[in-house]
Amino acid sequence: MPLQYSFEITPNIDRVNLDGLLNLNPEFISITDRNHDMDNLLQSIQIADYIHANSSIDVVIHLTGIDKDEKRVQEMIDLMQQHDIHSVLALRGDKLSQNDTAVTFPHADILIEFINQKYPHVNITGTCYLNSSDEEMKWLRQKIEKGCTNLISQFSFDANDYFDYLNQIQIDTPIWFGIMPVIGKSQTQKMLELTHSTAPDELNALMNQHDDEFGEDGVQYTAGMINKIRQVGANHIHLYSLNNAENTKRIINKI
Repeated sequence: MPLQYSFEITPNIDRVNLDGLLNLNPEFISITDRNHDMDNLLQSIQIADYIHANSSIDVVIHLTGIDKDEKRVQEMIDLMQQHDIHSVLALRGDKLSQNDTAVTFPHADILIEFINQKYPHVNITGTCYLNSSDEEMKWLRQKIEKGCTNLISQFSFDANDYFDYLNQIQIDTPIWFGIMPVIGKSQTQKMLELTHSTAPDELNALMNQHDDEFGEDGVQYTAGMINKIRQVGANHIHLYSLNNAENTKRIINKI
């Protein structure tokens, strides 16, 4: 099966980089934002309108549940429908505070079930996590049972994490494997801390060779990791574009 790829962007992307990503013809572009209120959705919808007007690329809007009730979820999806957006990435989202207890959607599977019941024509993507525990696998199966038809994985800088997950997973739902481009030392260290991960030897060597920006070496590392996981059966790649079309293009051209 030929490789398919998609990109993730944030709403503050500029027109030049958005046009550059559209020219690479991904299967879809997902739009994320840490603040998931209506104002931010309107900003994402403006981008979706532009994508629809200038390409045939599908748009996936990130939608968190922990900070919303049923009425707000419906308001947001209704607005998406008015702009021909029929795909969402359904997420639990981060707690607003440690005291959040009266939450309508405490888990992503409950949000997925609600969307599927109210909007059966909406395409629902969910998330999955490399190095999953048995408990996480249970939640993943529930997401699929309740209406999730695609998955996007957590990212890693170690190809072995993808190998292990492919050997572990026992589902037929398509998985788009999340890939975070390797840009520079400070960015990589920040992402390793965020995911509580340890850098593989090859990445450690790269960080030791550069003061910060990796340049072409970072492109080679990222593309090399994608090519490795392709060899063991990964056919869908979700690339975090970091709103940088040129770097994304250089990676795509090497896979």
